[in-house]
Amino acid sequence: MAMKSVYSPLRLAFRTSHEKLNPWHRISGRIIYFLLLNHATWYLNYFIQNGIVYKRLTEFIIIIGITSFLGITVLFSTALEVVRRWNYRLFFVLHFILGLWTLPMLIFHVKELRPYMVEALALLFFDLVCRKMDTITGHATVTTVTGTKLVKVKIPVPPTKIYRFAAAPGQHVYLFIPSESRPSNAGYPSIHDLLFNPFTVAEVSSTDVTLVMRTGSGPTTLAIDRLTSLTKAKPPIDIEGPYGTAKRFPDLVDSYDRILLVAGGVGATFILPIYRHLRDEMEGESTSPDRLKFIWSMRSGAEASWAFDTPAEPSLEDDEHVKIYFTRGNADDRPRSQTADGSVELDDLQQVEKTIKATGGKARPDLKKIVDEIFRFGNEERIAVLVCGPQGLARDLRKHVGSWAMNGREVWWHDETLYAYIFSYFLASLSVFPIRLPTMI
Repeated sequence: MAMKSVYSPLRLAFRTSHEKLNPWHRISGRIIYFLLLNHATWYLNYFIQNGIVYKRLTEFIIIIGITSFLGITVLFSTALEVVRRWNYRLFFVLHFILGLWTLPMLIFHVKELRPYMVEALALLFFDLVCRKMDTITGHATVTTVTGTKLVKVKIPVPPTKIYRFAAAPGQHVYLFIPSESRPSNAGYPSIHDLLFNPFTVAEVSSTDVTLVMRTGSGPTTLAIDRLTSLTKAKPPIDIEGPYGTAKRFPDLVDSYDRILLVAGGVGATFILPIYRHLRDEMEGESTSPDRLKFIWSMRSGAEASWAFDTPAEPSLEDDEHVKIYFTRGNADDRPRSQTADGSVELDDLQQVEKTIKATGGKARPDLKKIVDEIFRFGNEERIAVLVCGPQGLARDLRKHVGSWAMNGREVWWHDETLYAYIFSYFLASLSVFPIRLPTMI
């Protein structure tokens, strides 16, 4: 169930994606750990009652079993949500290493397990080979977004694969930094050998894809940020994919009367391509896009500047169906443009603020008012709501939409927010049927 490859047996059998299978992977993992806990507890109880604890605990087969169980316990514990929120990197690395280490250990535990462990190892190897074959290396153009902590990465994609990226907006890739592009002090072996970070595809052209990411304290974004200093060189970057459930969304234009899209900050890398796709689809069908609304909330205009680099696209500021909100000034952002002596060129930042207007206002959007306006058009209208952004934004939006759904309104809901990632994709798997939002929140 954890296989990401497009050739995963379960993915092909159920015609689904690994994002939708991942919740079942977690559920089955909890069930398996509960059974293993009972297995270990009952055997230990048997050893104690028969006075053979020391004798049995010195046997090789029992030592292997205990060691494996302790490894699985650490794997299970670090997969808990509280640990993932505290340090996702710790969870990911331990999950991969312990999962890989436990399989050969259990082969030596009892012979009855061997066929299943060999099968699991074969599937793991098959998945890694397929993912390697689905990975491309492109010499990327890495630039900063002036006045922000955002970095824009444009990666060329071969013509034989670009159609998969253009097939649906809102997809993502796994990014890997090869040794040639890593910091000189990364060392060997490097933590980067274990890092495959997901990033949403913000834009697709006929020759390349663009990723926009916020730099933080993680090794991947820090390494990408360092590459911005290469003004002429184009460092090689590996990307695997595309992945995502967006291409399995229902037909939003034909199936729903109104569509509300809400993005917070860099969450627009997921929402904006979907908005542009839906708008173009409506215009292509000579349908008015009045039933489509896009709300984008961000700290300052600088954070939206990456979305205004495509001259062929209609300006978002002139689009009456788009509302842009600035929640803060530039004080919270890191100045990126500097002169030779290290001073900040404030003219560049001011120019960004003048160019991009807060069409919705310089305050946080009133989500309750926005939701109420959407739902009051008609009691029989079906509404689709998609959100991607900070957890608080998604939680507040869900609360306001939920109050209408509790009154019987039919809603299709998708939350791409990081902390609701698994839950939202599980709910999205139900979207092939008409459902009521209260069953999802």
